Amino acid sequence: MSRTTVLRRTRTVAVASLIAAAAFSLTACGGGESDSDAKGGSSSATANGASGGSEGSAGGSGEGVDAKAGSASGGSSSASRCTSDHLEAAWSNFEGGPDMTYDRQQTARVVLKNTGSTDCTMVGFPGVQFQTEHGETWDLRRTDDKPKPVRVEAGGRVTFDITFLASTRDDDKKFAPDQVVITPPNEETNLSLDWPYGGALLDQSGATRPGTFVGPVSAPE
Repeated sequence: MSRTTVLRRTRTVAVASLIAAAAFSLTACGGGESDSDAKGGSSSATANGASGGSEGSAGGSGEGVDAKAGSASGGSSSASRCTSDHLEAAWSNFEGGPDMTYDRQQTARVVLKNTGSTDCTMVGFPGVQFQTEHGETWDLRRTDDKPKPVRVEAGGRVTFDITFLASTRDDDKKFAPDQVVITPPNEETNLSLDWPYGGALLDQSGATRPGTFVGPVSAPE
């Protein structure tokens, strides 16, 4: 065999070896990238799954809270609205009642009793109008408090507060209540109470922000 033929075969084998090595190298890189992608995909799926699980848990908690709130609300809404026909008004002896010689804000509390045979619900502000024996009237403003629904059992009670300023000086503009006319929330029929505390209120009936106002109904403390 000639030397030329041997050299050609040696070069051919060398070239073939280089091609094979290059092909193996490319295959290995491709496999590594594929494996990396698979791990990345798996990691990503796990992260998303964990996130989804977390959101699902939060959603579960939220649904649980909503369900409870809905149940409570549903329980309240299943009772009919409290109507004036089945309500009785009275004054509470809250803190012993107002002192008409006191010159700061104080509270007169009204109790509304459910005289019906079934539970009822109430939410909102009552209408409150002071009336004098001479026919003057004063419709009270409401507080900024947010009303909450109250379920009132048969024979049960709700309350609301009238915050007021008494007139303690001779030169005050005075409003001497004789009666208090109450309209329960979402009702049109009135309930009346005599004003039992005597004295007079500081007349701020025309004021933008009077010191006398009414709050929403609430469960007894």
